[in-house]
Amino acid sequence: MINGMPNSLMSILQLAALLIFFAMALAAFAGMFFTKRNGLLYLFAQLSLLFLVLSISREWIYPLIFSSLFDSREVYGQVMTTLCIASVAYCVDKLIGVFIWEGEGFRVTQSPIPGILVHLVRGLIYLVALLVVLQFVYGQSVTALATLSGAAALVLGMSAQSTLGEMFAGLAISISHPFKVGDWVQVGSLDEGQVIDQTWRHIVIRTRNYSVININNSVIAGNPIRNFTSPTKEVRVSEKIYFDQSMSPDSIQHLLSNAIRDANVVLDNPPPKVLFRGAKDQKCEYEISYSIDDYGNMPSTSDGLWKVVMEVIIKNNLCSVVKPS
Repeated sequence: MINGMPNSLMSILQLAALLIFFAMALAAFAGMFFTKRNGLLYLFAQLSLLFLVLSISREWIYPLIFSSLFDSREVYGQVMTTLCIASVAYCVDKLIGVFIWEGEGFRVTQSPIPGILVHLVRGLIYLVALLVVLQFVYGQSVTALATLSGAAALVLGMSAQSTLGEMFAGLAISISHPFKVGDWVQVGSLDEGQVIDQTWRHIVIRTRNYSVININNSVIAGNPIRNFTSPTKEVRVSEKIYFDQSMSPDSIQHLLSNAIRDANVVLDNPPPKVLFRGAKDQKCEYEISYSIDDYGNMPSTSDGLWKVVMEVIIKNNLCSVVKPS
């Protein structure tokens, strides 16, 4: 050292980093002051780097600047390391808020994140930071504190088990994107319907008879989900009709295919099909398979299609038809 200044390569690099991060922290603070923008995340990111460099360079910077403020290099290093860890914890908290609470989670659900979930995650972040400081900076055993914190978290988790379960299930659903508001879906064996609302506790589905079903996120997470709208609105629909065995399958298929084509209510591509599914109990089963471009209009499309089919049946005197099933 020359007059307390660093003269080794490592010390010079530390001094350069210290000046850079100090200048960037000042710039961040000035930017917040003059532009009135919330730049706390950037400011604390720079502060965490600044405190890290101050802690690393304690050997030469402590006697140069901080010897009058702290009793020893050890105390000075502990304080700087603590400030660094606290700044990092704040940055992690803000990043989760920006990218999850106010970002992806809000974009998917279009509703605010439950406060209890935000506070629990935030408390966990700062608790971990506190335990790290006590254990690795000040050398204090945190076994008792960790045990007490775990017990408190267990009690809280048990008391709010249902609520937290729904929230975490909602988070998993938001990440996987199985549906969005406006989609036509069927959850498990429940009635199909259109998603009209999605929160962190449940989704709301309006069925075709305009009744409303509230389905908890835990139920959604534990059941298969059929989405009739995503990734495209085009969906394939199959319906059955039965005729007497005395009628030729080829003739029936030809008549039904012409009827579907003449109806002009289904998509031409992929083309509709009439499939012969076999005979049982003096009846022949046929499956009419066609594609539509909006599952929400399926009842009116089916209505128009079956009107044309019945006209063809009556016109050709197919009186032995068994009603569609």
